[in-house]
Amino acid sequence: MTEKNKKLPPKKWIGKIFWVLLKHSLLAGFAFLLAGIFIVFSMDKIIMPLALKSGIEIKAPDFTGFTIEDAKKIYKGMNFELIIDSEEFNMEFPINTISFQYPSPGTKIKPGRRIRVKVSLGTRPVSMPDVVGKSRRDAELIIKPYGLKIVKQEWIHSNDFVRGIVASQYPEGGQEIPENTEVILYISDGLPETNVIMPNLIDLSFSAAMDTLKTYGFDILKVNIQKEEAPELLPETVIDQHPDPGTAINTSTVVDIVISTSQ
Repeated sequence: MTEKNKKLPPKKWIGKIFWVLLKHSLLAGFAFLLAGIFIVFSMDKIIMPLALKSGIEIKAPDFTGFTIEDAKKIYKGMNFELIIDSEEFNMEFPINTISFQYPSPGTKIKPGRRIRVKVSLGTRPVSMPDVVGKSRRDAELIIKPYGLKIVKQEWIHSNDFVRGIVASQYPEGGQEIPENTEVILYISDGLPETNVIMPNLIDLSFSAAMDTLKTYGFDILKVNIQKEEAPELLPETVIDQHPDPGTAINTSTVVDIVISTSQ
């Protein structure tokens, strides 16, 4: 111990040692704090990026079918960045959902990698062609280029079209429809559409028979009248008719009636 220290009173000597130790403790603590900050900075800016470049690989999740928002929520902790590359019409995936991604699902990639995706615009709208009045073959050739599929062809009676001609269709022509819409064609079988039951005209007077046909909606100009001698009946009494009473027919059908004469 030096002469100076020997001359110091005991309390002052102890105090001086305390302040020296405190000073060194503060310096050591500050040094540890700086070291901690350096380690954290190095992990975030140097070590982790290097680890991502040369470290563990994982399989890319399957984002297809999800909206961008849902995909980000579900895979939030996996640190992926989804980049919308383009939009496309797609019949398989609903509108606003991911229809394609690169890298593809299951591909081994590094965490944090960008994944490029295509977003579906839904099915492409098309204008339904009008094929009423066309032959079956022509209708098929017209519809095919639109990407539409004819799922059914049904035979129906028609007052307006001969056999083999499209008498009606679903959907109707001119509508905007999705390109995957199923199409039904109704083909005329050449027979008139029935919309009325033939009334019984027999034993009616000619005028009463004509009034009855008018009431049912028949075209009076299409009524053929024949006369047949029947002296036992009042003149102009209906004694026969075609079609027969009770037959399901169309009001555009030609009606034949036979009326009595006295000679």
